[in-house]
Amino acid sequence: CLPSHCAAFHHLQAPQTENSGRIFFLGVEMMAMRAVLLLGVAQGFQLKPRSLSHTLCRSTTTVDESVAAAPRCPLNAEAQLIAARDAIARAAADGITRQQIRTLLRRDGELVPPDETWTGGIMQLYGACKPLARDLLRSLDRARSGDAAPKCTVREQRIDASGVDGESLMVAEAAEAKNDASAFVQPSSENQQTIEAVCAAAGPRLVLTINPQFRDADDTLDFLAKKAGFLGKVGGFLGGKAQFLASMDELGFEDTFSLQEFVVTGTQVRIFKAYPFGWRVFAISDADEPAVLLGDAGATRPDYNVIAEVLAANKIEPKIFRDVGRGKPLVQGAIGTRYEDVVGKG
Repeated sequence: CLPSHCAAFHHLQAPQTENSGRIFFLGVEMMAMRAVLLLGVAQGFQLKPRSLSHTLCRSTTTVDESVAAAPRCPLNAEAQLIAARDAIARAAADGITRQQIRTLLRRDGELVPPDETWTGGIMQLYGACKPLARDLLRSLDRARSGDAAPKCTVREQRIDASGVDGESLMVAEAAEAKNDASAFVQPSSENQQTIEAVCAAAGPRLVLTINPQFRDADDTLDFLAKKAGFLGKVGGFLGGKAQFLASMDELGFEDTFSLQEFVVTGTQVRIFKAYPFGWRVFAISDADEPAVLLGDAGATRPDYNVIAEVLAANKIEPKIFRDVGRGKPLVQGAIGTRYEDVVGKG
């Protein structure tokens, strides 16, 4: 197992007591079994005690959807970073301090989904997600602290006991304690207790999970894990995510930014959510222009089959056919029947 005091993270502090000047360590011992926070003296770091009230209140700074335009679908890494930063900052300003983030990852200069096409597996994905998480924390700090404030310090601690599961915790120490932020990179259900411990110690400060290692769609293991008693325990042990998601819900995690990509009937489609706006569906245009809006799905994650119906209703052929002149090009103005139209007919 890893040492129990790998790194000092100043913001993981207990509520104010006679020991409030001491520094917390994120203990990582027997990570497959449990995770605990240990008090100790920071080695190699001279960190000042930082106090912060644990009172949460909702701000009134939420973007008015009827006035502000929803952001465009990001087409490159820089646009994705800005869109994610802005969504997280808006949600944090509204008091949402536990946020789940899903992103595409940069590979060979392009944004691609974190799927089975990454031949290096989870560690190759981790290699691409790690710099994104660090850049996001730094950009978020600039947005929240202001350019005049000292830049934040970002520290990282691996939390995968095996060393090959591609999971870590990053902590950004901002100029002001209230703007500190933690980000779990590719966390799995095996680190449920670690997430719970960090959230408890962070209090009202921001905690993110970036590209969690579980599917959005349920499978047989998830069905078993939802059951009470022996079958539920078996399903959870074998990998079902229901118990883990229940814990995340109790902690207050909300989806505030998500950019995912799929191929639907031969067309490259992206589903996009950026707080406080709902889900929107886009297709990559055949021309050098912004992504083509296929419609709005609101609070419900878009359905693959409905997207396929939208493409069919608009007579959009697979891209391999469009590239050789068969079928109309998928460009701005090509979509007459939108996602919400198809849903409404159902």
